[in-house]
Amino acid sequence: RHVLQGLACIQAAWDFEAYRHFCAAVKEDPDCLMAYWGIGLSLAAPNNEFSRQRQIALIRMIELVDATTEVNGKVLPVASVMEQRYALALAELFTLRGNARDAFKKLSEDYPNNLQAKCLAIYLQRDGFDDYGPKPRQEAAMRQMKSVVNENPDNVGVLSFWAMLHAEAPEATTKLREQILPLVRKVARKAPNFPPYQHLLGHFEWRCGNHFLAEVALSRASELYAGHMRKHMLSLHECDGWIRSQLYLATVMYSRGGFDEAMAIAGNLSDLKVDAARLGSTGANLLVWEAATLSARLYLVRGQQGDIEKAIASLPEKDDPFLKKVKDRTLSVFYLECLMRYLECRKELEAGNVDAAHRERMAFDEILLRMKRLRDQAMKSSSISEYVRAVGALEVYAAEVRGLIALARAATDSQRQIARSWLKTAVEKQRRPSLLMPPVVVSPMEVRLAEFHAGARNFNQAAESYQAAIRRRPNDLASLVGYRDSLIRIGRRDEAEEVDKIISAVKK
Repeated sequence: RHVLQGLACIQAAWDFEAYRHFCAAVKEDPDCLMAYWGIGLSLAAPNNEFSRQRQIALIRMIELVDATTEVNGKVLPVASVMEQRYALALAELFTLRGNARDAFKKLSEDYPNNLQAKCLAIYLQRDGFDDYGPKPRQEAAMRQMKSVVNENPDNVGVLSFWAMLHAEAPEATTKLREQILPLVRKVARKAPNFPPYQHLLGHFEWRCGNHFLAEVALSRASELYAGHMRKHMLSLHECDGWIRSQLYLATVMYSRGGFDEAMAIAGNLSDLKVDAARLGSTGANLLVWEAATLSARLYLVRGQQGDIEKAIASLPEKDDPFLKKVKDRTLSVFYLECLMRYLECRKELEAGNVDAAHRERMAFDEILLRMKRLRDQAMKSSSISEYVRAVGALEVYAAEVRGLIALARAATDSQRQIARSWLKTAVEKQRRPSLLMPPVVVSPMEVRLAEFHAGARNFNQAAESYQAAIRRRPNDLASLVGYRDSLIRIGRRDEAEEVDKIISAVKK
């Protein structure tokens, strides 16, 4: 029972809960090979705080591959041949030159009726998306998984694998809305009390522009995770799912006009304490990288008078006691310093101090360069995902602020075009969503480019940029408002009225 529950959690990327179930299975049967296999897979994330437990489990798993036991006078293997193959395939995953993809593919070919092996083999071959769509192996994985879905239309595990293959698709295409979202809704209906599937639903609803439905799903996920923590007496360090759902919920609330509600979540998250001894936990990583900066990022994107100062004040100060304690153990301090320099630059620009803004920008670039040079160190840490997301966001901010400074200095049209070029670079630097997380840069950079065009009274181009922002983030409220206003400026009032109806629906 615990092995099956653990497998269900792995399929939903609820790794710590999977780990708990596999540990319970080991307690019930110390010779259960698949329990040790599950521990290894649930702790597969590189450099996590349980790497020692993973190593012990894998060693025991390999021992059980050849282990025997006596039953009624007969010497029999402890594990079935298929279980042995599962173990050897997983061992390939942790071997320096191993090829887990081929190992699981061979396993699925030899046991064609084993859905778990088939899904893992397909999932491991993926290679992601580029700006034009799925890469070759990703496309092959999606095609193969589609066949599995057609054969197993009601299997929640199969449907969740199918959804995960599309979670990082570049834009909310018609396919995402018409083919993927209905199946994700089906998964959530079939397992209404399983928080990862409610989070998955919220992710897809938001990406398709259904902000209210996304808010409902993510609120449900947060409630379920919170109840799970209370029931099993878990801390935030073991329940990164709750933090993820809260981070996402705040973003969704902001995108439909709920700034105060989003800030309330951000404030609560920033008040949570991290145990310095558990700095390598998934929960701690999310708190020190994502939650600690959420308030600042929300103030930044709202952009009202005084918001930059509020954003600066919301970040931890250099003499923060916790940061002093962990500054040599986390690269998040570089991220915080970069954000601070960026915000100081924006503050100087608002005050009209362009030269001071340029100096802050130079300091920002220097710290960002140092941070990027520490990639090898980040690869050895448990926060590599957070590091990659942070660097990606900072590269966007770096290009944006170069554009803003160039614009502030521009006296000729050619100088304005330099500013435009940097803002277009900021647009191009934006990355696709990953790990079922909200974007670090809360507002699409296409909005900044649209504001540039509007400032030059090129409202046709502004409308086009706002449209691009809406394609990236369907029904983003700020983008819709800007698009409506641009349409009015160019005399397309009938279209503006239709957009206004969408704005009213998003706000409800």
